[in-house]
Amino acid sequence: MAERRPVYIVGGAVRDHLLGISTIPGWPRSTPDGNLHDADGTRSQSQIPTSTTDLDLVLSGPVLPLARRVADRLGWAYYPLDVKRDVARLIGKSVDGQRIECDAAALRGDLRSDLLARDFSSNALALKLAADSSPQLIDECGGVSDVASHTLRRVSDESLSDDPIRLLRAVRLSAQLGFTIEGGTRQQISELAGTVNAVSVERLRQEMWKLLDCLRPDDGVRELDALGLLTPLLPEVKALQGVEQSSRHHLDAYEHSLLAARYAAELRDWLRGGPPPEDCILAQSLGPWTEGLRLHFCEEIAAGHDRSGWLVWHALLHDTGKARSPAVDSGIGARRQSDAGHQELSAEIAASRVRSFRFSRREVLLAESVARMHSVPRRLVNALPKDEEHIGPRAAFRFFRDAGSVVAGHQFVHGLGSDGPRQPLDGLDVTLQAVSDLQATGLERGDVWSRFLKAVEGLFRYSFSRPAEHLAAPLVDGHSLMEYLGLAPGPIVGTVLGELAEAQASGAIANVEEALKLAENLLAGDADQRESGA
Repeated sequence: MAERRPVYIVGGAVRDHLLGISTIPGWPRSTPDGNLHDADGTRSQSQIPTSTTDLDLVLSGPVLPLARRVADRLGWAYYPLDVKRDVARLIGKSVDGQRIECDAAALRGDLRSDLLARDFSSNALALKLAADSSPQLIDECGGVSDVASHTLRRVSDESLSDDPIRLLRAVRLSAQLGFTIEGGTRQQISELAGTVNAVSVERLRQEMWKLLDCLRPDDGVRELDALGLLTPLLPEVKALQGVEQSSRHHLDAYEHSLLAARYAAELRDWLRGGPPPEDCILAQSLGPWTEGLRLHFCEEIAAGHDRSGWLVWHALLHDTGKARSPAVDSGIGARRQSDAGHQELSAEIAASRVRSFRFSRREVLLAESVARMHSVPRRLVNALPKDEEHIGPRAAFRFFRDAGSVVAGHQFVHGLGSDGPRQPLDGLDVTLQAVSDLQATGLERGDVWSRFLKAVEGLFRYSFSRPAEHLAAPLVDGHSLMEYLGLAPGPIVGTVLGELAEAQASGAIANVEEALKLAENLLAGDADQRESGA
């Protein structure tokens, strides 16, 4: 038996159709004056638009039984999200294989009341779908006009106070869509900014991820600050304002971090298949490693959170320790923050902030590792002899070993392909963070920039060209070493194993026999040193 109740598509799907971001098949876009062209067909509520992958539907209840029947009819998954409020989720695939997620909820009163209870006018639009008529656009509060003018306007005075997540959502939608937040809405957001942390952490995390995943995350952070939301959400970033840095920097720690986030977003978008970075030297340097880097950074650390998206978070948090590190006299009557030791403080702060949003343990460890190690690539480059262009394999081994996140003694590893080797490659995240960091340092980069990019190619070459055993599987374990050399357990065993690992990484040894021979030589050399010291 066919379902006859009208179904309303509401919110972002309707807005995005009008903007041309996505389409709802069977319904043309509106004309500039807001009038809808005639539709060229009819639709039943079971015909889910294939070009729109995230839908919010409302209809008169009860919804759960209907949602289950529709899911069964379409062969989709069905989940009762909120039995008390009569909300269900359906998940399936379109004819072209795209995942579609559809939330269906019972109307809150009649349709007008439901729309007027929403957040912003551009989201308070509905498309009525009925089996016996063409789609009909319903606009109760001037949403079509606001979409046309790219204006974000609260539906009512209660819209923001009823649910403080909408304060953050306003900034996110503004950054995501290029909308301007209307004056009265801005004022109320500022007045209510202190209430945003009353929202559940999970909802804050979702909105913050979307905000920093926008094209220009630095603009989003500036808007958070302008509206008073930066302090409750990212106080560590706010604390960087006015923190002067060493002479090689042309910006304070706050402006530097925002500029680094902008460059990180450019890398993120390239890693996701977008155009190469605007800096032609950087684009040329990264070009040969495009496939490997994209394979690494497309990995989802947690659901919906890929490594490339985390680059922006790393950029924002990497210098947060500078606000707490001791100040030193610059010699010109000013006080600058010392770089010494700020990495460990930044790592502690980054881990704490990421943990506070209840990201996964793996994400916390990655943020901590990148903040702690972000200066290491630059130090490796500075330590290179003048006649060497690339970071060598032994130094690369130490770098990737130290950058790998460890839990319960086990280093996380990453698959380079479905059948490929698995390697602890968190050092790649550190390296690209160091790239965006250096990009945001100094007005003119010149030879320093070129030498840095040439040198870190050694890290990329090591990651993608060397066998996985150089990073993961030692040729000789501690038990075999003690048995062969007649050693008792002690620190000397760990020292020798470390030397063997570095020799293996550099290609100096390639099999068990060579490893044991080197171990003998190392032990003999240690004995000679002890005798000469005596």
